[in-house]
Amino acid sequence: MMSMLEKWKKEIGAAEIIPVAPRLMEAKWPGTDADPYALLPTVKTMLLMVLPYRSFEWNQDEAQINAFYPAFQEGRMTALKLVEILKREGFSAVNAPNLPLKSIAAGTGRFQYGRNSLTGIKEYGTRFTLQCVLTDCEIEPVEWVEEFILSDMCKNCGACIKACPTGAIRGDGTLDAKKCLRNLPYNEVIAEEFREKLGASLYGCDMCQSVCPRNALQNPCAPSDELREALLLKKLLKGDYKPLAPFLGANYARKNRVMGRAALIAGNIGGKDLLPLLEEIVQKGESPMSEHAAWAIDRIR
Repeated sequence: MMSMLEKWKKEIGAAEIIPVAPRLMEAKWPGTDADPYALLPTVKTMLLMVLPYRSFEWNQDEAQINAFYPAFQEGRMTALKLVEILKREGFSAVNAPNLPLKSIAAGTGRFQYGRNSLTGIKEYGTRFTLQCVLTDCEIEPVEWVEEFILSDMCKNCGACIKACPTGAIRGDGTLDAKKCLRNLPYNEVIAEEFREKLGASLYGCDMCQSVCPRNALQNPCAPSDELREALLLKKLLKGDYKPLAPFLGANYARKNRVMGRAALIAGNIGGKDLLPLLEEIVQKGESPMSEHAAWAIDRIR
């Protein structure tokens, strides 16, 4: 069966496919599925995929997103490829992106938590996406590990705690989700104390990963020209958000979400040439983008 896993890895382009015995999990976040049997009653194996990615290197004067988002979209497509392969070979299979994948990864014993709550693995640091496919193909699973394991590299390190712009990282492997910039609401008005800290980021914060020694050997890459074009601030403020969908997914690439965040970026890095567009947004009166645009206007003036 290991040769089968190697064949699948090569065919879909995954770095790892780890077979895990199905089990009832704790759903810690809204929208998380806890029971793999509810998704596929005949499930015999959970196939956890590891898909590494590189961070993006941005210019200071451009809107940006965390490289995780396009990597996750690519990962979803990779998982669907594995589903099709399994079905072609006579097995039942479903994609299960909403299972608690970090907890499953930690349970394999291959991954360790960091002080910033992210799981890491020696070969890839913390920059990877996880995907999971459930199947009735029976494969010998890895041994399950119940205990919480803090990475050895974290035991004498507090770099992420010091670097976190909002003090969200508690240091014990958990964080205050209400303070984490990545978890701020997308369709609500963001508190003023966080707006400047978002900087030029439309979605995501990479600060804790950027300073993490587990990622020290990784080199960033340039984002694609298509992504840079889709993130042009004037386009976003005009409501031209749909080109972001392939990189973010349809859920994040929504008018009010994108324009609301783009207005904050304008307030942080924009110039007076953006004032007419921001004033138009204020006049529309749509929340949260109108409130964010008004804040940006005050900062630019």
